[in-house]
Amino acid sequence: MIMIDRFFNKKFIWKAIWVGIGTVVIYLLFILAGFAIKLSPAVLDQNNTPTEQVDTTSTPAYSPKTNFHWPTKTISYYITKQIPAHYRVAWMQAVKAWNAVDVVNLISATRYNQADVILTVKQSYHEGEGTVENIAGGVVGYTSEAFSHVDGVPLFVDQNKSYLIIDSLKQAHYDSVNEQASVAMHELGHDLGLEHSDSPHSIMQQAAPTYLYSIPEVDAKHLAQLYHGIPQ
Repeated sequence: MIMIDRFFNKKFIWKAIWVGIGTVVIYLLFILAGFAIKLSPAVLDQNNTPTEQVDTTSTPAYSPKTNFHWPTKTISYYITKQIPAHYRVAWMQAVKAWNAVDVVNLISATRYNQADVILTVKQSYHEGEGTVENIAGGVVGYTSEAFSHVDGVPLFVDQNKSYLIIDSLKQAHYDSVNEQASVAMHELGHDLGLEHSDSPHSIMQQAAPTYLYSIPEVDAKHLAQLYHGIPQ
C-alpha cells in the first residue's frame, strides 16, 4: 500500500516527468552537436591560417589568361550610404574576409564613381540581372559584371555591382549579420572574378552557405591562381 501511494504521489509523478524530459533534451543536443560538426567546412582560422582540407570535387581552376579579373590586385569598392546599417556591416565583413586571404587589396573609394566595385542592397529581385544564387527563399543576392577582352586579356572594364536582396533575405530568414555576410562574401567573390563552385567547402556554391565566417581555403586557392602574376 505504501508503494502504491508513493507511485501515485503527485510530486513523484512530476519528478519522473521532468527527468524524462531532461533525458530527451540531452539526447537531442547530442544529435544536433554531431550534425553541426558534420556540416562544418574547413575554413581559415582566426589567424588566417588555412586549415587542412581534402577537396576532391571538380572545382574550376583559374588563370588570368582565361578568367576575367581586374588589371591590378588593388581594387576599390564603395558601399552606398543609404543602406541600413546592418547590411553595411555585412558588406564590411565580406571585404575584411577577402582581404584576410592576402591575395588582393580591397580599398575603400571616397566616391561612387571612383570605385571598381559597388556594394549595396535592393528591395527585390527581377530576373535577367547578372549572376545569382537561388535558395528556398529566392534570389538573396546577385552581381552585375562589366567585362571584355583587352588586347586578348579577359578583364573587368567598368564597375561591377553587387546587391543583397532585402525581401528574399527576410523570406529565407537570413536575419543575422553573419548570415547576410556569407551572401555578401559570395557576391564579392564574383566581383573579384570567381565563378560558382561545386565544392561543398566553397563560399562560391550557388546556394551560398550561411555558416561561413571567413573565406574557405579552396576559394583562397582559386583567387591566388586568378591573380598570379598580376601587379599590385
